[in-house]
Amino acid sequence: MVGRGCADDPAAPCDAGGVDVWSVPPMDTRVLFDGERRDLLALLDQLTADEWAAASPAHGWTVKDVAAHLLDGDLGRLSRDRDRELTGLLPVGGSAREFASALAAKNQRWVDAAGQLSGRVVRDLLVFTTGQLHAWTQDLDLMASRHVSWASDQPVPAWLDLARELTETWVHHQQIRIATGRATSRSRLPTVLRTFVWALPHQYRAQAAPGTTVLVDLDTGGQWRLVAGPAQRWTLEEGLAGQPAARVAFTAEAAWRSFTGARLPRDGIHCTGPRDLTEPVMTIRGIII
Repeated sequence: MVGRGCADDPAAPCDAGGVDVWSVPPMDTRVLFDGERRDLLALLDQLTADEWAAASPAHGWTVKDVAAHLLDGDLGRLSRDRDRELTGLLPVGGSAREFASALAAKNQRWVDAAGQLSGRVVRDLLVFTTGQLHAWTQDLDLMASRHVSWASDQPVPAWLDLARELTETWVHHQQIRIATGRATSRSRLPTVLRTFVWALPHQYRAQAAPGTTVLVDLDTGGQWRLVAGPAQRWTLEEGLAGQPAARVAFTAEAAWRSFTGARLPRDGIHCTGPRDLTEPVMTIRGIII
């Protein structure tokens, strides 16, 4: 389970079996985030004018747009979470689809406004925000309550939110590498996948008898079991056990692409078992789309 909370304390996990995001040891990704940003900034330093203008896998965005989007995320995070400036928050309420649409529109407004900036200016501003994020997060309580909408409707510990920030930078870094003809990187990918895995019990939807098990093999991200409980609530367990009713095996490259809605490599996924148990796995996302 992810930790949806009990009635008396929404930040406290209920005893429903499986691994729980509140009770597992915190996954501290701060050093990995710093390293990922260093690698990204080093890549941005190498880009030519044509590469900054190259179309990226992020639909309709150039490489510079992707970098500007990361800058927007940094500035918003520092303003909201560090400085408690909440005027930029989107209105609450409505459906997940409506929220995703509003967020996409907000992101596009920023990218459009940042179009007048040079690649060098965007890169230098990312150097500044990366330093600010590093300084702010050093003393952050990893078990403070935060929200990661693709992982839970309830609060989650701050370590998962920090890990989400690592995945955000990592994925956009890969998009820039793809756009500029560079190979994607496996560095830090296991941690990225072990972050995305928390989307599984929250988003997986399939009808099955209690005790039904679906194995999800994420290659370097580990092997995980979705186990059906009462009222079609699925919990998450790690490792192999028994005979699953269905199995979905990803290559590491296919796994991160599937979680982000990117184009999948040929033969990147192998499924066994009923399609109504395997197909919902491919719809799960570790981003808001």
